[in-house]
Amino acid sequence: MRYAIYFSPPEDSNLWKTGCQWLGRDPLQMRMLEQPGVPGLSARTVLALTERPRRYGFHATLKPPFSLISGETRESLFAALSEFAHERHAFPLPQLQVGDLGGFLALRIRQPCRDLDNLARECVSRFDRFRRQPTRAEFARRCRGLDARQRDLLERWGYPYVMDQWRFHMTLTGPLPGTQAGAITGFLSRWFEPALREPLWVTDLCVFIEEEANGEFRLGARFPMAVPA
Repeated sequence: MRYAIYFSPPEDSNLWKTGCQWLGRDPLQMRMLEQPGVPGLSARTVLALTERPRRYGFHATLKPPFSLISGETRESLFAALSEFAHERHAFPLPQLQVGDLGGFLALRIRQPCRDLDNLARECVSRFDRFRRQPTRAEFARRCRGLDARQRDLLERWGYPYVMDQWRFHMTLTGPLPGTQAGAITGFLSRWFEPALREPLWVTDLCVFIEEEANGEFRLGARFPMAVPA
């Protein structure tokens, strides 16, 4: 079983509904959804292009998935998360846009946000005491293709794209062939445009849970942050 600390929009928001429908799955109710049709692509192609992000659910990663170390429990993790969230104030999220990130498409922020950066760093460091260390074989497998800085982060924090390597993003596709990237970028920009016009705040921290190896992640709990005065 693995846990992950994510940002995910409120379930009553248009962004949540639009994002879940695009990916084809609601990770709260754990049910499949009918995906929108993309001109020029078959439904099977769209299903395949969204396979990887669909498994994880519509989210932005703050602390990547981890298994619990011996001696810690779901209850102790949730208690710590509740306290941590309550100590922090909600804040507005910068406007999002569809963009490329290393060959796949994601919703990305239009401008830097120090509050987001700080929250992600604190989630990684504060909850690292709950994380089971990988075996040497797991570490060696995860090192493939990483540079020296990313290997250092992987060894220290269990994941290479944290701290200064972290970028806020809500993944929308797996890797895209160049022939499809332009058409899907245009479609997704139009698909998300109404939802992205609405203001959005980071008001809570979400825990997504993978019950079994290579399973689908479900939204297990939300921990509200304090409302600014």
